[in-house]
Amino acid sequence: MPTRSRDLALVVALATLVTIAMAFPVLRAPSERLFGMDLVGRHHDPFTVMRLFDAPLSLGASVQPVTDITGALIARVTGVVAAVNWMVLTTFPLAAAAAFLLARHLGMTTTSAAIAALAFAFSPFHMAQAAYHPHIAQVQWLPLYFLALWRGLDDASPASMAMIAIATIGVTFSNLYGGLIAAVLTPTGMLLYWLTRSRGQPRALRHVLMTSATLLTLVAIAWLGLRQLFPGGLGDPMLLRFADSDPFKYSAKWWSYLVPPIAHPWLGTVARGIWDRADVHEGLLEQQVTLGVGLILLALVAVLDWTRHRRATAAHWAVPMLAIIAVVALVCSLSPERTIAGVTIARPSALLFKWLPMFRSFARFGSIVQLMTALLAGIGVTVLWQRRGAFARAACVACLLLAASEYIVSPASMSRDVLPTSAHRWLMKLPGTVHALDCTPLTQESESVQWLTHNRVTMAGGDLGDCLDARIGDTLAQHGYTHLLVRADDRAHLFLASPPPVAGLRLEQHFADADVFAVTRRREHP
Repeated sequence: MPTRSRDLALVVALATLVTIAMAFPVLRAPSERLFGMDLVGRHHDPFTVMRLFDAPLSLGASVQPVTDITGALIARVTGVVAAVNWMVLTTFPLAAAAAFLLARHLGMTTTSAAIAALAFAFSPFHMAQAAYHPHIAQVQWLPLYFLALWRGLDDASPASMAMIAIATIGVTFSNLYGGLIAAVLTPTGMLLYWLTRSRGQPRALRHVLMTSATLLTLVAIAWLGLRQLFPGGLGDPMLLRFADSDPFKYSAKWWSYLVPPIAHPWLGTVARGIWDRADVHEGLLEQQVTLGVGLILLALVAVLDWTRHRRATAAHWAVPMLAIIAVVALVCSLSPERTIAGVTIARPSALLFKWLPMFRSFARFGSIVQLMTALLAGIGVTVLWQRRGAFARAACVACLLLAASEYIVSPASMSRDVLPTSAHRWLMKLPGTVHALDCTPLTQESESVQWLTHNRVTMAGGDLGDCLDARIGDTLAQHGYTHLLVRADDRAHLFLASPPPVAGLRLEQHFADADVFAVTRRREHP
């Protein structure tokens, strides 16, 4: 096996082992548990994706086929819950592989490339998005896209142009935000690579023209496809448009990159307190773009070494390019405008939202900030290690240990039951015929409970009235229900659990998060 292939296989193997370790509770029950920390409650997004995977295969305006069709095919074998888990968990070794290949292309050593790859694959941004957004979690396409783009500028061979086409299709149709990010940063990435690397190479002008022509052809094809889907252009009523206030909620704050991730086992409580004091609740998930002090310090080492022209590593030339792309991506991730001392400063997201109102979560540009910082940190590792002094190497090890401690997660917290309470899971394991009413009203978030339980549990509403009704036992009996489930945070919980018992109901099982009552009245038949 060639050395580079062997190194890639080792990185993938290591990333796979880390993934197995942190996702072990999910792997034990992939059809009952979802990967990821319960950061923002039971949001509907992962369950919407499950319904999409469960639907007949089709193409439409909202379909992102690279992810959706793959997920649907897996779901035919494993079921929809397990399919979402597999689609998410495989992104960790794939992201490590893609980032490793990109790092090696830039001239980084095997060790520094592996460190950068793992830092990117297991970044707080990726962890947070994997918990709720299977499409956004497909971050492996971003480093693969930049790798294809820059290899095309080095050598515009047919194989390189085909790789650009594949990577462009992958980054766009795995998730549309990936396509937006790639489109916005491509001019910067091409210009910087041209200035720092490729302009001095033979036939450099031909390579840049061929690469540009390939990209423009792909853009033209995509535009024609959009015109077919939306004949009215951006004014088409079928096109999703978000409220003007949404980009302010779902864009990153500059200090989001410094706050510890909520998923951190020791600093998570501190981080949540910071966000509570800042009154950030809606959009909290998008703020999980932490870089970590350890990576930032290593990245600064690479930048400082470049400014001193020491050229301690073969990847020295890439430092300014990576740093500038990181800064551009960070600025794009911020809210549309900020007022300082009475002066309002517009940011790139204002223009992007005006042109493309179907995008609002500009914090997702943080994925590129993470990628570029990880690559710079990898270069910083080589810089410190090659100095051979005891202090430099000790500093290198200290920064790596700090970075690892900032990215660590607890496997116990990185999964949650696909059902909302222990009582729901108990009802699913109960033998015989079960037809239970959950006192929670039917909403976009709670609707998934019904089809996940195969209608063993249905939501309150309609003719059943209110669980606070003293005659709820009779009503349930007449509608053929066998059980009533009331969650601990439901306003009916105290009413149903307090003596005297409600007629027609008997407490059958108590859990910390819910109670289950058996319906003791029999259904009266006319």
